[in-house]
Amino acid sequence: MLKILRNKKTAKKIWIGLAIIIIPAFAFWGFVGSGDGRGKSSVVGKIFGKNVSDFEFRGSLTAIRTMAIMQFGDKLPEIEKYLNFENQAWERLILLDEAKRRRINVRDKEVIADIQNAPYFQDKNGFSNKIYQEILRYVLRLQPRIFEEQTRQNLILAKLYDQITQNLKLNDNQIRQEYLKANEELSIYYIASLFSDFAKTINPSEKEIAAYFEQNKAMFKEPPAQDIPARIPELTEIKDKVKDALINEKAKGIAHQKITECAEKLKQMEFSQAAAACGLKSKTTDFFKSNGMIENLGIARSFWENAKKLKDNESSGIISNDQGYYIIKLKSIKPVDENKFLQEKDAFTKRTLSAKKEELFFEFVNQLKKKAQ
Repeated sequence: MLKILRNKKTAKKIWIGLAIIIIPAFAFWGFVGSGDGRGKSSVVGKIFGKNVSDFEFRGSLTAIRTMAIMQFGDKLPEIEKYLNFENQAWERLILLDEAKRRRINVRDKEVIADIQNAPYFQDKNGFSNKIYQEILRYVLRLQPRIFEEQTRQNLILAKLYDQITQNLKLNDNQIRQEYLKANEELSIYYIASLFSDFAKTINPSEKEIAAYFEQNKAMFKEPPAQDIPARIPELTEIKDKVKDALINEKAKGIAHQKITECAEKLKQMEFSQAAAACGLKSKTTDFFKSNGMIENLGIARSFWENAKKLKDNESSGIISNDQGYYIIKLKSIKPVDENKFLQEKDAFTKRTLSAKKEELFFEFVNQLKKKAQ
């Protein structure tokens, strides 16, 4: 227990909050459904071939819940059902094990300084022992020594994050490309071969539906529910569902055949002519950004990225999404404001570098989890 903390005056600093490790943790790992979490033996699992006791797991689970309370406050009850505390608890244990292998340590004075500078332990005079004790007792419901150990672990995880991401840099060209991706607007010509256009022309026979069901029964297997085991329903129970699946599959096949035919015709014909020859229509879009939406096409990113690679009058390969298949051609580019770019460059660089670090750490965690299993 860090007894000195309860008697020490606070320095006037801003609490670091562990934002780089706590907040991304929930964004990456949290919203994936919740589990049961009841340990039924002294050993509840293994990481890196080593046993994890129920006591260790419970400690990690408590730390995760503490972070959730600190991050979400009184909003936690509303979203708790979407947070997978168990999954995060295992990941915390894996990361702490990795930090131990790397010999990452945190001294008592670092723990003291972090807690002293936490904004919610402050009054007008700085760190308040009374507020600290009351929050631990009535909000977090933790003994000081447990909270202080959680804080030490959080700081260890923050140092691990720094180790993994410290060498990530972005040069001027990379910053500019990221800025263009976020701000440059394009418009395109496109040919669409949509599943829905062909689905409405398909009316399978009873025999076709029955044959499709026989060949694809596994698709329609229902998961277990309460005391009911997993089962495959009879065709008569889900006939409409089977029919829709068959229509969708056939529509996708026709749509792909049409767009492939169109891609071949584009080798000899103009864009709109090739589309008409295949019974498809060519259209244009308004200007859009890579992180936006395109009317009738949906999410813009894939279209934007493919269009940026095209030369003048060059057609793309076949692009797909959940609505259909497409071929595009770049129509025009609305250039970014260079003065605005220069004004925003420093702040944009900081945000982009932070996002890239989170992506890098997320990938590191995924690789570590595979090894831990």
